[in-house]
Amino acid sequence: MTPAEPRRTHPRDWGVRTKAAVIVAVPLLVLGGFGGVQIANEIQRASRTAALAEQIAALPAIMRYATSIGATVGVSEFGLTLDKSNAIFVDDTAPIDALARRNDLDPAVSEGIVRILADGRELIRAAEMPGTALPARIEQMRAFGMQVQHTVRLLVDQAENADALVESGRLLDLWHARLMPFDQAAAFTEPVAASEQGRRMLETAFASERAVLSALRGTEEDQQALADLRAVVENRHALLLNPTTSAARTADLTASLLAGVEAGDRLLDASVERIVTTLDEQRDAARQAAITNAVLIAIAVACAVAVTLAMTKLLVSALRRLRDDTARAAYHDLPAAVSAIRAGTDPATVAIAPIGVDTAEEIGQVARAVDGMNSQAVLLAAEQAALRRQITTMLETLARRNRSLVDRQLALIETLEFKERDPERLQNLFELDHLAARMRRTGESLLVLAGTRSRRTSRAATPLEDVMRASVSQVENYERVRLGAVPPVTLVGAVVDDLIHLLTELLDNSLRASDPATSVMFVVSPAVEGGLLLEIVDRGVGIPAVELERANHRLAEGAETDAQATRHMGLYVVGRVAQRHGLGVRLRATVDAGVARGVTASVYLPASLVTGSGAEITWSTVEHPRRLPDSGLVDNGAHHSR
Repeated sequence: MTPAEPRRTHPRDWGVRTKAAVIVAVPLLVLGGFGGVQIANEIQRASRTAALAEQIAALPAIMRYATSIGATVGVSEFGLTLDKSNAIFVDDTAPIDALARRNDLDPAVSEGIVRILADGRELIRAAEMPGTALPARIEQMRAFGMQVQHTVRLLVDQAENADALVESGRLLDLWHARLMPFDQAAAFTEPVAASEQGRRMLETAFASERAVLSALRGTEEDQQALADLRAVVENRHALLLNPTTSAARTADLTASLLAGVEAGDRLLDASVERIVTTLDEQRDAARQAAITNAVLIAIAVACAVAVTLAMTKLLVSALRRLRDDTARAAYHDLPAAVSAIRAGTDPATVAIAPIGVDTAEEIGQVARAVDGMNSQAVLLAAEQAALRRQITTMLETLARRNRSLVDRQLALIETLEFKERDPERLQNLFELDHLAARMRRTGESLLVLAGTRSRRTSRAATPLEDVMRASVSQVENYERVRLGAVPPVTLVGAVVDDLIHLLTELLDNSLRASDPATSVMFVVSPAVEGGLLLEIVDRGVGIPAVELERANHRLAEGAETDAQATRHMGLYVVGRVAQRHGLGVRLRATVDAGVARGVTASVYLPASLVTGSGAEITWSTVEHPRRLPDSGLVDNGAHHSR
């Protein structure tokens, strides 16, 4: 029988499968955690990049709006012949308002856009109300353009891609080039030849604009637009430096400005488109990276789980096989082998099936070690069986020699008793006879412990009362025993000697464990299925409940002789004798007036051992030990038996 499964509350009591799962779960959780963070970062990066691309896509609307504000101011201040229906005038601010209201927009950018819209409306209102000095108006336009440039820079600088940042710098350079005409605005209303100061201002502004245009670099697709822009600028420069009348150059100058705006818009749109394209590619790359990481992590986790399950299955199957086979060997095969060896089977023919784990790793090594221990246990059992047989032989030899000497001693004492006439000497001989009888009982106990029987011939059927009196005669202080009413029945001869021995051992224990001033009662009661119940009742110190249970176990199981045999030899003898004839022996506390005092030994005799007519048995004369009156007891101390 295998022991009960322990409660697995502490990690050391967990199963191997659980421990393996925990060992693998920790790195998997770490891997999943880091992978999840990486995937979340990639998704967040993709989302941020997509939002930035959408925001930058609105930059052309802002720049066209700013250009429209400049054109509106130029029409009213510089006398240009621009038509209000021209595409340069952008009245639609809806895309700009939508951009400013985005929740994912940087607050500084949102604030800048709101300011651009407000400043634009202020410039248009001021343009419709003449009176502001031209230098102040030019300074307002320059500040407005720088505000647009600053806001655009705040937005495009959020890009994390190097190509997008390079393109953002080109976009800002293009917008800076668009602001250059504001530096030339002071001279637009004066003839160049009439003002040397205006001429120098124009030449300085032209030099700055040429430097900015020369620094512009673009893709192959931008080269034509850049060439057109430079040509338009040079044309504008020539018109402004040409000493013609203002009316003559106004139409050409207007056309040149419109052409420059158109070329600049193409470059601005292309630059913004490339930034958006780059950010879209970065967004797609981030999403792809998130998907790739998720797939790789899923594959890694799946592989780890698969490998773990496979290895755990190998490990657990080997351990379970080791556990099952070891339990089988420990609780079934080894006890069976030991029992067979003790029963006399040749140890060479006794073998225990090996543990069914044949691997070369640690579990297999443990299996081989268990096999070695089982083999050593079988060898040890064989040695113990041989030693037990030797001890049994010695006990039997000593017991039979002692029995032979005691029998001769008893015969000699009987001869002396027959010839002796002196009462005092005769009493001494009786005591010697009693001591010799007790010595013979000790020899018979040794034979019982040795597992052999007495060689005397079987007795004839004997009355139960004679058996009881014979057992009384073989104990010390036999005068303290009180015998109750005994039914007129006889016992089969095969059980007589062993029953006398058994009852004598129980009586001896009761007398030793009780106060010398008390009596020990020996009574008979009817029992179930036609049997008899012999009870020996004492009122001594008693036995604790735990010890009483152990004593009953020794009586019921007929346990093997062990280290306790010297202290409880009588119980071992009683248990073995009872097993020979199927007798039931049990000890219980004696209950007197509701108080447990002493011990009552009960011996059950089955009906197969009792002979006699049931009609002759008067059971009404037999009472329970606790209810026997003193008048029902007789003194039988003078009777003895050899």
